[in-house]
Amino acid sequence: MKKNRSIFLVIFAAFCVLSAFGAGGAEVKHASTSPWSQERIIPVYVLTKDTKKSFVEEMYVPQGIAAYYPNQFTMNSKERRIQFENRYSYRILEKHQIKEDVWVYSIETSSGLTSQDRPKTFTVYFNRTALISSSGEAIQPATYALERGARMSGLSSGTVRLETLVFNEKDEQFKAVVAVSSR
Repeated sequence: MKKNRSIFLVIFAAFCVLSAFGAGGAEVKHASTSPWSQERIIPVYVLTKDTKKSFVEEMYVPQGIAAYYPNQFTMNSKERRIQFENRYSYRILEKHQIKEDVWVYSIETSSGLTSQDRPKTFTVYFNRTALISSSGEAIQPATYALERGARMSGLSSGTVRLETLVFNEKDEQFKAVVAVSSR
């Protein structure tokens, strides 16, 4: 069972990378020239021990999907705010438990939204343990990655979105590529 799950995750990750970056020598079109109107498959990671499927799939999964689309953010010394976009459609294809509290959902999604024009990208690495507070509450990986990418940009406002998010099961570490723009 564990071997099958590992094989699935490797194939799924490879598919996500090829979908996000193009295949072979083919020219990759910038998302700013066309909306994400064609379906694409994305991974949405959820940290939870909560067994209430409806809560997880109505709260955490939509927020994880929204992270892949442009979201407005503002940051100052007192607060950090990300306004999540909700103009997209989706359906859950599969879900798999990776660790005791880490789940990955395979999501088919599309939207008429367009990307920022020429965003700057930041690669963010963080451990699973960085997402869990002393009270046991967990910050979701996509939200954490967006916030870190926005902070790394040095901008006080703009748009932010995930390009990729991957969980390394062996190291229990996430790697995210975050696109940030001043528009």
